[in-house]
Amino acid sequence: MPDQDDLQFDRAEPAGGPAGSTCAACGRPITGTYFEINGNVVCPSCRDGVIAQWHQGGSAGRFAKALGLGILAMVGCSILWYAVLKLTDSQWGILAVVVGFAVGTAVRKGSNGRGGWRYQALAIFLTYTAIVSSYVPFIIEGMREGAQVSDSTAATAPSDSLVKVESDKVTVTAAEVEAPSAGAFALGIVFLLGLLYATPFLAGLENAIGILIIGFALYQAWQLNRKAELKITGPYQVGSGPTSGGQAAPA
Repeated sequence: MPDQDDLQFDRAEPAGGPAGSTCAACGRPITGTYFEINGNVVCPSCRDGVIAQWHQGGSAGRFAKALGLGILAMVGCSILWYAVLKLTDSQWGILAVVVGFAVGTAVRKGSNGRGGWRYQALAIFLTYTAIVSSYVPFIIEGMREGAQVSDSTAATAPSDSLVKVESDKVTVTAAEVEAPSAGAFALGIVFLLGLLYATPFLAGLENAIGILIIGFALYQAWQLNRKAELKITGPYQVGSGPTSGGQAAPA
């Protein structure tokens, strides 16, 4: 089956004429009947294959595949971004190109090259998540350092500042310790996620270059998932005009 990405469905290209032409998908010489897909000359069998591939998986299946491939790319890019930050203590502009391209390409592959606003939104979200999740180890490290400072302060505090209880000992079991409610736990998760996604902006103007780098990565992911159109015209006969009106495959 021909790869529809090779036919560049996101833009039309001049066909170049049928006489002596070859199929843009399989490379075989065009004889007899041919079609044009977004300006590319194709043979009838490849035209059928392109239509089948265009509709493969269904809408939900394509989105699920795009999500799965996008998440895999996101995890890999997050690890790469963190490694560079850890080793160099700086953000490399070229890395934004890599992240946006990798995630955007993965999402586009899952969508069968269709693109559109849903896949653009997905690619932007996963790209941004890949970048901000690389800060998680730094956030955890900062929290641990803060906890160690608190423990050190408590250990060195004057003895007269400590509360002494000279009455009977009180035993508290684990069951008597009130666990946080489900609502409080969910609120804490939302707060942590909000903090994570806001991390690049917390430094203000000092991180202006970093924000520009992130913006470029998001633009790259968005650009790769522009909506593609599949316009099929024909059939045409070699050496004569079209034998029927043009037709377009439904999106």
